[in-house]
Amino acid sequence: ELLLPLRSILLGSWVVPVTVTQTTDLVAVSRESIQLSTQGSERQRKDLIRTALRFEKMLMHSAGDPSYQNLSQEAHLKKLFEAYNGFKANVAISKWQLSEDFMAGIINVIIGMSDESRQIVRGHLDFNKWEHSAYNESLLKSKRHTIGNTPRGLDQHFALLLTVTSESQAWFFKRYNSYFATSAKKPKPSLRSRIRWNQSDWDKHVDHTQLAYAAMQKAKADTRDISSVVHLTWRCYDQYMRTALLVSFVCHVCFIIYECCTFIMRFNQTGLLT
Repeated sequence: ELLLPLRSILLGSWVVPVTVTQTTDLVAVSRESIQLSTQGSERQRKDLIRTALRFEKMLMHSAGDPSYQNLSQEAHLKKLFEAYNGFKANVAISKWQLSEDFMAGIINVIIGMSDESRQIVRGHLDFNKWEHSAYNESLLKSKRHTIGNTPRGLDQHFALLLTVTSESQAWFFKRYNSYFATSAKKPKPSLRSRIRWNQSDWDKHVDHTQLAYAAMQKAKADTRDISSVVHLTWRCYDQYMRTALLVSFVCHVCFIIYECCTFIMRFNQTGLLT
């Protein structure tokens, strides 16, 4: 009761006037969110996949903006990158800006990767920091793994085999994650980046995976006749040796045949074949 006279004074002293404003500009909100995230984790490199998903939301939110009308997805994204790099303190602090490689990687993730492939990469990054992971912007900026990409200089038959599809792309990322997980068991996290492929090896392994995937599909279609699979594999090998695109492909020829044989043997063991 003795404190009751002081109640109004105490309550009044703790009242702080606050002005609340609500913005409907979702693109600006996303841009601010990315910048604050970057500032809050300066010692940790930006996660390209997570950043790409944020820019994809910005892409959708700005679709009705007249300033982005009649632009391709890539041109639209480049304008969003330009706006982000010129946003507030990003102009003066270069380490907060998106690099050319990082921007190219984001474009490939948004335009050239399937939802399944993104989930596979995202699943890997859920357990690995970006700087210690199997991925970096140098790899993801490559166009070779993007859907629809085909190497140049091949005839129509082999160009079709080597054209990346959403299914073969997902298979590639699963194999790469598996390779990295197996190889990264012993090294400490700070040394795991050494296990990561360089861009040249990355592109070659996409080619290897495309041919392996084609051979596996052939094996599933012709389970009674492994000779057709071997024939397809050696035709691919001959084509590559003549064009000298992959000097190390001979090892992968053996691997492909082994995988196909293993698949057919397991299939036969199920009793589905007579």
